[in-house]
Amino acid sequence: MIKKQFLRFITVGLICTVISYISFFVALRFFSINYLISSCLSFMAGVFVGFFLNKNWTFTSGEVQTKKIIIHYFTVYIISLGINLLFLRITVGGFGMMPELAYFLAIGITTCTNFIGTKFFVFKK
Repeated sequence: MIKKQFLRFITVGLICTVISYISFFVALRFFSINYLISSCLSFMAGVFVGFFLNKNWTFTSGEVQTKKIIIHYFTVYIISLGINLLFLRITVGGFGMMPELAYFLAIGITTCTNFIGTKFFVFKK
């Protein structure tokens, strides 16, 4: 069961990553929005899509305790956003890495923490 959920989580994550990265790139390059603000905006776009896909497909939570699930889900992803921004600040601000590359690497870092938090804190059964 957990293997199936993880594979679905990764699939949802890929979809959300595409949405998030395109949003990040557009905000950064076409609207010249600071890389940290671009990251926040794009991260939230991916989180909103991910919530509905994970709730209804990955963890098939249905309508049980929707308000509680939403609060827990966004708590996990706010923590993840903090990790994401800290990583970006260190790699881009500290080491001069290109924001596009640093953002892509940050996604890899937060995937595992997102799965663990979502599986055991949000959609636990």
